[in-house]
Amino acid sequence: MVRLLLIVLRFALSAWVGAATLFVVTGVREVTSPLFDASTKNQLAALRFPAFYAFGFTLVLVGLASSVFLWLLQTDRRLALGVIGVLCVMALATMAFDYLHVYLPLDDLMAKPDARELPEFQELHEWSKYVNFASLLLILIASGIANLEPKRSVLSDGNRA
Repeated sequence: MVRLLLIVLRFALSAWVGAATLFVVTGVREVTSPLFDASTKNQLAALRFPAFYAFGFTLVLVGLASSVFLWLLQTDRRLALGVIGVLCVMALATMAFDYLHVYLPLDDLMAKPDARELPEFQELHEWSKYVNFASLLLILIASGIANLEPKRSVLSDGNRA
């Protein structure tokens, strides 16, 4: 059970780092492309962001649950697992703030074809960049801790995990 939970923990956190990075890269390419007008760019964002949040919350919650169960089962790994759990909670709180206070207002603005020219849009978009970077950085750190080699890992007691 411990090995399975460790695999799930590592997979979920690493998958979110990769998925979020891919989302950002493709999203930036879309919004900077001359192939799409402003209305199309808004529609693309409206289609993509619900999946971004669904995947993010799901993968980070799975990572958090795995770290909690591992913490309960592994008395010798509690410090690292506790740190991972705290980082996941902080990331989830940051993501919830982003969703409620940045994304939803941005989504409302994107119904307007000239939304990208409005000062409110620019301000919320800046917030979005920084808040998303912060939450992704927290998960990147948690993923790094979870993925350390077992012999050197603070997650390991010296035995192979």
